[in-house]
Amino acid sequence: MRRIGMRTLALGLFLSALFLVLLVKIFMLQVVDAAWLQEKATHVWNRHEILRPERGKLYDRNGETLAYDAPAFTVVATLSEKDPNHVEDPVMTARRLAPVLGTSEAILYKQLTKDAYQVELRQGGWKIDVEKAKAIQALELPGIHLMEETRRFYPNKTLAAHLLGYVDLEGNAKMGLELSMDEWLKGTEGKSRFVKDARGIPLPNGELEYVPAEDGADVYLTIDRNIQRFVEQALDRAQATYEPKRMVAIVSDPNTGEILAMAVRPGFDPNQYWKIENYNNYAVSYPFEPGSTFKIITLAAAIEEGMFRPDETYMSGTYWVKGSRIPVRDHNNGRGWGQITFLEGVQHSSNVLFAKLGVERLGQERLIQYIHRFGFAQKTGIELPGEVVGRVPDGSGRLPVRDLAAISFGQAVSVTPIQQVAAVGAIANGGKMLPVTIIQRIEKDGQVLRQFEPPAGEQVIRPETSRMVREILESVVSDGSGHAAYLEGYRVAGKTGTAQKFDERTGKLIEGEYIASFIGFAPADQPVILVYVAVDAPKGGYYGSTVAAPIFQEIMRNTLHYLQVPTDS
Repeated sequence: MRRIGMRTLALGLFLSALFLVLLVKIFMLQVVDAAWLQEKATHVWNRHEILRPERGKLYDRNGETLAYDAPAFTVVATLSEKDPNHVEDPVMTARRLAPVLGTSEAILYKQLTKDAYQVELRQGGWKIDVEKAKAIQALELPGIHLMEETRRFYPNKTLAAHLLGYVDLEGNAKMGLELSMDEWLKGTEGKSRFVKDARGIPLPNGELEYVPAEDGADVYLTIDRNIQRFVEQALDRAQATYEPKRMVAIVSDPNTGEILAMAVRPGFDPNQYWKIENYNNYAVSYPFEPGSTFKIITLAAAIEEGMFRPDETYMSGTYWVKGSRIPVRDHNNGRGWGQITFLEGVQHSSNVLFAKLGVERLGQERLIQYIHRFGFAQKTGIELPGEVVGRVPDGSGRLPVRDLAAISFGQAVSVTPIQQVAAVGAIANGGKMLPVTIIQRIEKDGQVLRQFEPPAGEQVIRPETSRMVREILESVVSDGSGHAAYLEGYRVAGKTGTAQKFDERTGKLIEGEYIASFIGFAPADQPVILVYVAVDAPKGGYYGSTVAAPIFQEIMRNTLHYLQVPTDS
């Protein structure tokens, strides 16, 4: 009996001690560690998720898709042996993945041998397209999975690449319209907060907060994909022929200021933006001395001021500007064409004629005033990032007379291609300076959020002046230096440009390098299309009449036919 009593006592003491321990543990949990445990439990129970919006699409003027969010997949490798479906043979896996992902076996092997439970194969396997994803699935590699995501996709590849820009794999807008229209396109992130159990399964009625993502708006451009393709094909052929440093081509509707196509070379594929060699959209960011295309402005100013008479004569060849020791020479080594009319001087693109008009007729104040009127001292305001303004006199102070003469025929100033398109658009449309635009409208869920209507524009020259300039520029194509731009059945007006390149850093001309250009419109009497082409440092030729005019002709012919513009009867 005594032994049983001792056992009972021992058991009682043990149970008492155990109960005491439990009391202490409960005290610790409920009092001492309560806040820490509550925080940990909340972390386990509560799940926060960011809800990603769908980025708006970019369309051309006819509703053809130029950019959209497409399904993408990231390759994920499970490395931990605790998972029954893990990478068993990193060497073999790397060898079989390498050709599909377009990366080296060494890079993949390094990723597949990390000390981690799971890794994303971002070097090569980050946001791959559906075709590659299917190819990887077909390999049936142990431990290799696909995580569904989205990425920006450009179905036309290199088409209008600098115009569109791109969105990188991190989702950041870079360059072009992707960047300038990002606030409209990107949408707004949403969020979701809910309660789940320890296994990660949401509990019934466990939603704490839900804010849906708001998708981005769609942006419709003024660009026509077909005209854009005409431009790109023409530039590709010229690239192969002349191997220039860079090229620019712009097509616009001079009556509205809408840009119908814009392309530069070198180009790139925004789907593979990491291979970009040229980030600059030269149409808006590359000012250069325009050469003879700028003579259009001097001609318009002289006609507007009543200082140009087509039948008046002058002696071409060499012109000694009073107060300057450096003469102005015509482009045929100063030989000129003898005593010719002003009209013939325009047709021959005579520097002497335009120097006389700028120095003797217009003078500094009026010439600079017209240059400013035609928008060369300011940005055009086109909806693209990176637009710059060239080097144009502000009108204050007296210019050296030789500089005034040079400005008259397109030297000693620098302008951008888009500025020239805007200015010559005013010549074509009856004298109204219109803002250039590349955005037509912004829509969301079928509702127009913003419509871009062409403004009335500022009348910078009289319609009569515009008509006379158009007729003279038509004669340049039919009978003068722009004959290579002639189109059978259409009245084409235009002007060539050949400018020796000027280095802004050194202040000197670059020996042996020229920019060949051509700008023109058609039909000359009622223009509907304006085309500008510039070729920087072409090989095997450098005159605007022989290099740029044929490119212009190809683009203009294809565009007029595509738009079904009737020929002259």
